[in-house]
Amino acid sequence: MRGSLGRKLSLVIMLVFGLYLLLTSVFVYIIYSQYITLSRTMVSHFERAMIAGELTRDAETIAGEVYELLVGNDRSVSAGNSRVANLAGLYQATRERLEWQGGSLSAQDAMALDRWQTPFFSSLDRLSERLRAEQELEAEQLKQMDELFLLLRQVTELEAGAHDLPLPEQRFIGPALAALGYAAAAFSAERPGHLDRLEAYCRARLEELAQLPLTLAAATALRARMEQQLPVIFQRRPPLLRHTRATLATARQTRVLAQKLTSATFEYHKRIKVSAEQALQQQQSLMQRSITGLLAASVLLLLITLGALFYIRRSIIQRINELSRSMQEHSKGVSVPIPVSGNDEISRMGKTFEFFVNARSRAEQQLALANKELQSMNHSLQRLSEVDELTQVPNRRCFDRHLESEWRRALREQRSLGLIMGDIDYFKRFNDEYGHQQGDECLHLVAQALAAQLHREGDMVARYGGEEFIILLPEQDLGQTRHVAGRLLNAVRDLNIAHTRSDHEKVTLSLGVVAGIPTQQDRIEWFVGKADKALYAAKEQGRNRLCVAPPECEAGCSRPG
Repeated sequence: MRGSLGRKLSLVIMLVFGLYLLLTSVFVYIIYSQYITLSRTMVSHFERAMIAGELTRDAETIAGEVYELLVGNDRSVSAGNSRVANLAGLYQATRERLEWQGGSLSAQDAMALDRWQTPFFSSLDRLSERLRAEQELEAEQLKQMDELFLLLRQVTELEAGAHDLPLPEQRFIGPALAALGYAAAAFSAERPGHLDRLEAYCRARLEELAQLPLTLAAATALRARMEQQLPVIFQRRPPLLRHTRATLATARQTRVLAQKLTSATFEYHKRIKVSAEQALQQQQSLMQRSITGLLAASVLLLLITLGALFYIRRSIIQRINELSRSMQEHSKGVSVPIPVSGNDEISRMGKTFEFFVNARSRAEQQLALANKELQSMNHSLQRLSEVDELTQVPNRRCFDRHLESEWRRALREQRSLGLIMGDIDYFKRFNDEYGHQQGDECLHLVAQALAAQLHREGDMVARYGGEEFIILLPEQDLGQTRHVAGRLLNAVRDLNIAHTRSDHEKVTLSLGVVAGIPTQQDRIEWFVGKADKALYAAKEQGRNRLCVAPPECEAGCSRPG
């Protein structure tokens, strides 16, 4: 296969080992004859060449440490940069020892080393400042995460007792959790567009929370803290992203300078080796040709080996490592670039992995969109199932659930519970006289008039069936309930809806009133039945009036106004 890594790697290995075999054959032939003279000559140059090699190794080690800082997941000023500083000090000490061993460096060598050494150490200082500033921003983000956790715990505690909370507090929990979720997702957002969408979603939930008429001080304080803290998270995330990119840019610049310094020291090391060769030629003129050929072959083999190692490292190992790190980061949920450059097996693996990552991302986005649409549909269905479409007040199903909850609370806390059952007088005659369309309009107007008279949190009016309405008044005794019933009668009369076939010439109500403190022996059906009996008594006594449930009904029926 053209461009195959296996074929290229096989050719490189065959070339290197073939040269090794050739050099070994030549070396065995001349090693003995040159050993004595070579050892004498190398005594004066060996130490300096070793120090030059050590200098090259130190420069390469510094470059490796900078590269580790560049690609490391946990960049630390105290750990990573201190190691680089120690290695830089070791590099400077090695250079001073080299000058002491063999005299001062030549102007050309000193210029070549200083050209990259000074800017490299300066870039290390800049990188240290960048990392320190980045740590400060990350510390601020950790504080924000702690604050977000505290808010989440408070909302969770509020949710644990949701069944005992007023209706606005119960409606508070869902948007609050959604807003906290969007804020938490902002900590892992990497793209400005993604962050803007999360901020818009969070702002919408906060606006929804702001419209709730909360009554509990704890819920009100929690909403205020969320309105104060959540926008700060979205304000401080972009500076951290920009600073992180700036830190990476500075680290890359430092890496380039480290490579330049390594190249300069390596060139100097090669010049030291060349000078050693020249010294050997001067001292062993008789063996000049053989020794020169041997050294030339050694240098050539060394360069080829280094080139082969560099090629394998850069074209294979480094790329495989980058692809492996990218796969590991994506498996942790961190989005990082996937290396896809080239036209070989590794690049094709990267492109294949990138295709699956993109496909997974699109699938997750589609799933999130589908979940959002499903939640919206569920909310709409729930509202439709609990609200009477004609009168726009709660239906009987919603009322029964609310009554059961208030009944349990009244039983538990031994508080009074008021109930009013009403019926529009002569409504069948109204439909026969004016038609069903006017009848529907009459039902709507009456329902809205009844709802307008209920001002307390927890009070509820619902359409009980046909032209019947039922009103629930938590924590109201019989006198208070009867007073509210009187207001309801007057509110319907004040509508002045003409009804020529009624004894009263306009639309009126008949109401049955009951109130009391539930006991363990009482049942909800019995309680509602008493209100229904009182309503029947009001109709029997001429309608357009209220009647209190027996045994008070005989003397308690009244016709306010």
